[in-house]
Amino acid sequence: MKAPDLRIFQLHADVCRMLANPKRLMIIALLGERPMSVGEIAKAIDTPLPTVSQHLRALRNKHIVTSRKEAQTVIYSATDPRILQACTLIRATLLDGMKERGELAREMAASW
Repeated sequence: MKAPDLRIFQLHADVCRMLANPKRLMIIALLGERPMSVGEIAKAIDTPLPTVSQHLRALRNKHIVTSRKEAQTVIYSATDPRILQACTLIRATLLDGMKERGELAREMAASW
């Protein structure tokens, strides 16, 4: 059997490092609901606009989000819905594990 190509695993690790930030994961979850402007995202996650812009720039550089301009407003959306699905699946797995261990997951589960 041929050994797997290390390059795809390196790319996978790079994306995981990019996603290893709670605010970025929150942004991705929001963009799974609908495309949004930087201001809308900043308000939704209670984070300063410059910080959200930095996160969006990093996500855009890794092709996780894309942007388009509408008049004076830049609108962001997810590049590929499979990233959204992967993040949702991981959160669901974590919440299920918390429920099984009797931890307080109901409140968190209700928000997702």
